[in-house]
Amino acid sequence: MSKKKVVLTDDQRKRNAEILARLEEERTRLIEETRALQQQERRRPGRKRKRKSIDEMLVAAD
Repeated sequence: MSKKKVVLTDDQRKRNAEILARLEEERTRLIEETRALQQQERRRPGRKRKRKSIDEMLVAAD
């Protein structure tokens, strides 16, 4: 099957460009927020998980 070439109007191109710019801005913001959260997690003392005691493991296995 032959594919038809899609021709966008100037208005559609402009709208697409605005949407893509907004998405890129949101993506950049999310990346920055994620990095900030990761940095906070690394700096926080006592962030390591406590190991389950042997008693808790035995109860969970039952």
